[in-house]
Amino acid sequence: MMRNIFFPLFCLLSVHLMAQDELYPPAIEISDPTLSKFLTELTLAVGKKDKDFILSHMDPNVLSSFGGNGGIDEFKEYWDFEKEHTTFWDELENILLIGGAKYEDGSGSYSIPYTFSDWPNEFDAFEHYLILGTHVNVRSAPSAENSKVLGQLSYRIVKLNQSPQDNSESESQWFNISTIDGKLTGYVHGKYLVSPVGYRMVLTKSTKGWVISSFVAGD
Repeated sequence: MMRNIFFPLFCLLSVHLMAQDELYPPAIEISDPTLSKFLTELTLAVGKKDKDFILSHMDPNVLSSFGGNGGIDEFKEYWDFEKEHTTFWDELENILLIGGAKYEDGSGSYSIPYTFSDWPNEFDAFEHYLILGTHVNVRSAPSAENSKVLGQLSYRIVKLNQSPQDNSESESQWFNISTIDGKLTGYVHGKYLVSPVGYRMVLTKSTKGWVISSFVAGD
């Protein structure tokens, strides 16, 4: 079920690196009203699972994977788009909730989320994650029960120490992480972690307005 989304809280966002190992939430900063309008409409389309809106605002050569040739038919097949169980809506919602970077140069291209477009080069994108949230608990074990809170982190880039662990009781994923300075190591629930090479969307300004030109993950 679609979570409540308030567009001004997450969109169009500039990243401020306050310290070497911290990536703070971006501030709303976008100069093109057509992009703001499109992202608002896109957010509403996600809430309604409006397939017609998505398909009518898609580049004919949209890229869905790095191993494919692109195109709307390939997109439909890749995402099982016509089926009820498609995960496309969840992935797009997550991207919109994270938010994008600032846009003011009129380049005609916009990437979202900012964890992809503005990720600091000094942190390997496959070995680091962003903790998305404030006062996120770092625990002594991969469980919210019977584990000690070792500390809390807010919008911090952290190093991933191992693959996610399945919690048999909650069926959730936990990650073992460390802060860049190595002063805190523990487990963080996966819902608070964002990979810079996760799904991202590139929008392109065409003659008919903004369209989705790619929706991919990986490198």
